[in-house]
Amino acid sequence: MEKSPKLLLLLVVALLLAGCSGNELSSSTTSTPTPIPTGISPTPHSSTPLVTPSTPSLVTPSPTPFQPTPTPTPLFFGVKYSVKVVEVIDGDTIDVRFEDGTIERVRMLGVDTPETTAEKNKVGEYDGITDLECLEEWGKKAREFARQLEGKNVFIEFDSMAGMRGYYGRLLAYVYIDSTDFTAELIKKGYARVYKEGEFVKEEEYLGYENSAINQRIGLWSCISGSTGETESLGVYIEKVIYNPEGDDRENLDKEIIVIKNTGKEINLKGWKITDTDNHEYVFGDLTLGQGESVTLHVGSGVDTSTDVYWGLGRPILDNTGDTITLYNANGEIVDQYSWE
Repeated sequence: MEKSPKLLLLLVVALLLAGCSGNELSSSTTSTPTPIPTGISPTPHSSTPLVTPSTPSLVTPSPTPFQPTPTPTPLFFGVKYSVKVVEVIDGDTIDVRFEDGTIERVRMLGVDTPETTAEKNKVGEYDGITDLECLEEWGKKAREFARQLEGKNVFIEFDSMAGMRGYYGRLLAYVYIDSTDFTAELIKKGYARVYKEGEFVKEEEYLGYENSAINQRIGLWSCISGSTGETESLGVYIEKVIYNPEGDDRENLDKEIIVIKNTGKEINLKGWKITDTDNHEYVFGDLTLGQGESVTLHVGSGVDTSTDVYWGLGRPILDNTGDTITLYNANGEIVDQYSWE
């Protein structure tokens, strides 16, 4: 069959057009390809630029402040533990810190000091003493005496007879300054009675100290009303000592003072004396103290009155680093002592 001229012409045009399209496609695909980062497979048909992902940074959270939780010290009977006294609560109670950081409240074993307010003391609790205000004064003096422990390292020891803790959960322990039984000193100096309501190994020893203090009317035992015939010093005690007045002690001798107070019956101090650890001695003249009255002894010089008397010394004698003042009655019996360190 013979082809028409028009059909041949259409075939030639179609072939020419197909050749041009092939050349354009070839040209577009022979361009230099974009390099692919090593190790990254391209995503087919994606128009998103290919980037190398960065390694995510590790964010370390801020550490929580370390809060140590003290591990309670294993406690045993008959062992002396070194502790630091952080606070004195009253004459027979202290807060202490163990070497591991544990803080415990310690009730001194075998002793009981008066309360520091009259209404908290009880009539008859201290062997028949009814003067609760007098007991209040001695409760305060006991607390002051115990304050010498604050900030110091002491030893405490537990007693298997008494047990480790008391009714309120406090530790029960004897307290020692070096080798000195501080708990016994409270009894000897009349700052405390023996706590007979409990049981402890040192009870008989402490009762001996207490009997001696009662016989001499030392400390709180001066609050006993009535005469036993052993002494006339009932109710008389050293109320206060100022041993380190403001300024130079050598220029303030009239401000170094010892205050004697009488809470008992009227009494004459003639023949009574005050001494210190260096054997300085002051003897009272004819001076009467009524109930509730006091007299102040000044180390320096001045004119004696019914309320102020003067030692007449030319230099300070009350040692700032520690001393003991002792008050004797006219019979040479110890009435009271006041110590500091």
